[in-house]
Amino acid sequence: MKTEAHILVVKFLHAWKDNNHIKMYELTSKTWKSKHSKKDLKNLIPKRIKSFKVEEITEFSSCIYDVNITLRIGGKIKKVTARLLCELESFKPSVNGEFGINPVSITRNLY
Repeated sequence: MKTEAHILVVKFLHAWKDNNHIKMYELTSKTWKSKHSKKDLKNLIPKRIKSFKVEEITEFSSCIYDVNITLRIGGKIKKVTARLLCELESFKPSVNGEFGINPVSITRNLY
C-alpha cells in the first residue's frame, strides 16, 4: 500500500509541475471529486510548482496515508503534507479501493 501511495503522489506532483490540472483532478480522492469540479481544483491550487521531493510516507490508518513533501513554489521552499485516501467509492474507505489525494490537505501550509 505504501508503494501505491508513493506512486500516486509522485504522479500528482508531476502533473502539478506540468500545470496539468486535468491529470491532477483525476488523481484526487473519490470523495473530493464527488463534491468538486476541475475548476475548483484550479482555483484551490493556482500556482505551479518548480520542483518537489517526497520526504516521508506515514500510515495514519489502513486506508489513510500522510505524505510529507518539500515543494519549490513561487521562489520559496514550502513543506506540506498530502493526505491520501484509499476508497471503493465516495465516503467508503477500503483497503480494496483506489488511492486518491485530498488536495485541500496540500494547501494547508502552502500560502
